[in-house]
Formats: sequence, C-alpha cells, structure tokens
Amino acid sequence: MNSTRKESRVTILVKALPRPSSGHSETVCCAGVTSAGEWKRLYPIRYRHGGETFDRWDNVSFSYVANPHDKRAESCKVLQGTLTNHGPCRPSDKQALIEPLITPTLEAAAALGRSLTAIRPTSLRFKYRRKRPQIIAAEKAAYVTAARQVNMLDKDVQAFEPTPFALSFAFTDQEGNTHTHQCGDWETHATFYKWSKDYGEEDALRRLTEKYEKEYMDKGVVLVLGTIAKRPRQWTLLGIVRLDKGSYQTGFAF
Repeated sequence: MNSTRKESRVTILVKALPRPSSGHSETVCCAGVTSAGEWKRLYPIRYRHGGETFDRWDNVSFSYVANPHDKRAESCKVLQGTLTNHGPCRPSDKQALIEPLITPTLEAAAALGRSLTAIRPTSLRFKYRRKRPQIIAAEKAAYVTAARQVNMLDKDVQAFEPTPFALSFAFTDQEGNTHTHQCGDWETHATFYKWSKDYGEEDALRRLTEKYEKEYMDKGVVLVLGTIAKRPRQWTLLGIVRLDKGSYQTGFAF
C-alpha cells in the first residue's frame, strides 16, 4: 500500500450529493482538474460537518494519499483538515480547462484509461419521478443517523433532506449513442429544493426542465461522468456544468 503524502491543487467541477457513510458520517465525493489537465477525485470530503466548503469553479489545494480501497488512477484520499479554498477561477479560464478533457463517448474515455470524463451532449432531457414514501423514509433515516455520527472537530448540522423525486438525465453523445443516468449533482438537487420552497414542486420541476433543456443546451453544457469503484465499467452522472460553446479544439474529431 502506497501511503506517501502528496499535494495537489484543482479547480472543482463536481460536488456530488452527500451520502451517509458508516466510517465518515456524511461525506461528499468531488472532482476537479489540475492546471496540467489531470482529473482528481476527492474523497472523503466532510463538506457540512468539517467546514471544507467550496463551490463549483473554486480552486482548492489539499494533501492526499492513495486510497487502498479505490484503484482508480484519479482517486485521492484527502487528509482531513488540509483542504484550502483559494477562491474562484477566472471565467476566461473555464473553457481552456475543460475542453481538452471532453471525449466524444464514454468508450473513448475508457480507452484512455480514465474513470472520469466530460461529454458535450447533442441532446439533453431532464427527467423525474416521485419516490415511493418508504424510499424517502429510509433515506431520511440514514441521513439522521449520519448527522449524529460526529467527532470533536465536527460542526453540528441538521440531517440532510433527500429530494422527493428521483432526478435523471437522458442525453445523446457525439457519436449518437443514447444514455440515461440518475443525477448525482448536488447543485441540481439544491436548486430543486430552493425553487420548490419559492414556487412549489411542480413549478420547480418545470423551471429545471427549461433551465437544462433550453438554456443550457442553447448556451452550452457538458456532463461530467465517473465510474463506480466497485463496478469500474459502470458510469454515473456526477455533474451538469454550464460551459459556453466555442471553437476550442480538443484532440478528438467530432
């Protein structure tokens, strides 16, 4: 096992939904990109308990070691208390940061040995269905338990409120392949929560549909996907990132 301590600095692109963890209470899986164009997966980030706060596009530095339970090349086991937020990246840097990481398909990313990639979809559909009451109850119970599992350095937090709808996206990649993935993007769920308080659930879902299917597709969007540690051939949707369409050239011919 390689336990050598290393340092890294990334621009955050993904902050996934918090999930209960028996070993770390409530944790968040995040992903970012270094200035050299390397993906880094950050885990476990104790975002609400530990005060390790940041938003998409923030530059953060951290210390890490290899995760003995995760063989994916991009995965970093972040050492608690070492993460520092250096503020947002310049808007002018966003496209040059992400465009070289875009692959036309998930298969192309796998062929490069990546477990994280960005896809610029040619079509995008926001989907949702209400969860069964027993599913919501089980999720709430798990988050209540996680909120109580604190140590001396933790901040007290209220239990995370699960979204009452299962959110997903159907999209077409650059080679015409269609995919449907559940949405693990925290920002999407947080927006639903806020808008449902402001406008009601039905209108919140309508606004999200318009935001992604119209605004994002018109202006430009990329989807960040990653594999699952225990199922390395299975991809999951981690983030939906607004990124202007442009002429920046990647290494792929679409």
